[in-house]
Amino acid sequence: MRAAPRGGVRKRGLYLGKLIARTAGITLACLFALILIVFGVLTVFFPSAMLAITDACGMDKACAQYAVAVYTRSNEIDDLADAVERAYYAESWDIAADYGERLMAREDFSEFCKERDAKDSTGNTAAGYAQYTAGMVAVSQYNMDKEDDALETAFLYNTASFTENNAAVSLAMTAMQEGDQEFAARILQELRTVTGNINLDMESDIANLETLISILESFCAQPAQ
Repeated sequence: MRAAPRGGVRKRGLYLGKLIARTAGITLACLFALILIVFGVLTVFFPSAMLAITDACGMDKACAQYAVAVYTRSNEIDDLADAVERAYYAESWDIAADYGERLMAREDFSEFCKERDAKDSTGNTAAGYAQYTAGMVAVSQYNMDKEDDALETAFLYNTASFTENNAAVSLAMTAMQEGDQEFAARILQELRTVTGNINLDMESDIANLETLISILESFCAQPAQ
């Protein structure tokens, strides 16, 4: 028998290689499409599952988006508060500002704050959950260049008291960290207005207010960089 020409063997080998590669490509494409379909289904029908997945993977910005989706489905204030916090710490300022405003505007926000404060008033929420929320919203608004809104939000709950680490303090610290003397001066002006317009009964409140004024005065007096 005559041996098959080498060229024929080579052509068959190339053909088989292309066939295998094409089959593998089709398989991968099908798997990728299946993954997209699964993610799409989870996103639309089970946002809480996607919230858990993105949270476990450290995908903070995506996690914030899914937290919003969870709230949209449930309309529960706990889910809304969770979405605001996740967006804030993911630096998704637009989401934190928008949904934070919605949170503070809810009729059940005051009761929700009381429940949160009864459970925990330490760390970030030491000044109370209302102040904590206002601080997140004010800082988010500031980072979106909405300075007027940020000032209004920061002083929203500081008309009768001036607790330690309140929303105005959070906003002032952010402005100083950014080296923003111009906006820090606006906060200082607002603090002086507060001093002239309200009577603080608690010595601790007076001390907190005077301390922040002193810090801001020193910061604003520094040479501009």
